[in-house]
Amino acid sequence: MKLFISFVMSFLVVANVNLVQAANIHYDVTLIFIDDTTFRGSFDYDSTNRQISNFQGELDDVLMGNIESLYYNIGYIDDGRGGITAYLFALNTNVINTNPPVNNNVGVAINFNAINPTLGATRPDQLAYMDCSAGGLMGKTCMYYLSWHNPVVPMEGGHGVLSQTITASSPQARTDCLLNWAEINYPNLFSPKGSASQILAPYYYRYYQNTNSYVGVSSANSHVYYLGPDGNLQDVGSLSTWLNSSGC
Repeated sequence: MKLFISFVMSFLVVANVNLVQAANIHYDVTLIFIDDTTFRGSFDYDSTNRQISNFQGELDDVLMGNIESLYYNIGYIDDGRGGITAYLFALNTNVINTNPPVNNNVGVAINFNAINPTLGATRPDQLAYMDCSAGGLMGKTCMYYLSWHNPVVPMEGGHGVLSQTITASSPQARTDCLLNWAEINYPNLFSPKGSASQILAPYYYRYYQNTNSYVGVSSANSHVYYLGPDGNLQDVGSLSTWLNSSGC
């Protein structure tokens, strides 16, 4: 495979804006490639101002069982056809060096209709992924699908985009599903079962009187937090990771 030096999008526009949270709608996105690599994530989107936030997810190469968490939405662009292309990375950089990979970065690109993301991609050619992580399918050779690169894939055969699905969802409904799951699986931490959900910005949370503990999600970074009887607030990971673990 020819040397592919970087995954830098020269036309990348980094948005530095104040987001209007009240206009945001939460979306789930699943992107499946023909080599079985699958990205599952979520994001908030304000169609009025065309602003995306809280974009995160996981890339699963399926065949090797290598799952990489992606947190860094470094930027997004107007695709010129009425849509938005958004980029997400495992490291806080859009550079991915290959052959061999020097920074083990992972990146994906999704694309959706700017007025209604559930209508899908307006530029399917901008859907992409690149996985240079140490545990990836091809070891020191990065796995990728990049329609604008030659070659588009690192080896001949059945590669390409199989599907992208974007659905609107209620973040509170998914958080309640997670909290219900936690009560069942960790009764020693969260009791009594069925405690009411409450809001105290930026947290959506539950308090458990029997165990004198709190668990909730911060809208500031979409992470799950636990506060036990010792009074120590703990960040226990990204919401997307826990949603995948719980099946919510």
